[in-house]
Amino acid sequence: MKEFVIVPDIKAEIKFFLKIFLKDVAVLGLVIFATMLLSQLFPEEQSKQQYIFMALGFVLAIYLDLRPRTNPGKRNYEVIWMLLLNRQPKLFKSYGYYEFDRK
Repeated sequence: MKEFVIVPDIKAEIKFFLKIFLKDVAVLGLVIFATMLLSQLFPEEQSKQQYIFMALGFVLAIYLDLRPRTNPGKRNYEVIWMLLLNRQPKLFKSYGYYEFDRK
């Protein structure tokens, strides 16, 4: 009998292979593809710098896909994305000492 997997919620991640998720593969592919495209801008006499640039792009792709220890529910690229776009101004209200004075 064939078993069916029930997805717990709509934002559940799709497993691609063992512990690799589809979102991981997409981010790695996107960053490495962008690195390869940008590395073509180097002139031929700067081939050493081009290889260094590609290696750093690969390291950046792995870093963006890792989960930070402080917030294991998100990945680094999601945290950076939230910091850039969803910046909510914090509203603080200062309460004076006499506002809570019960006479």
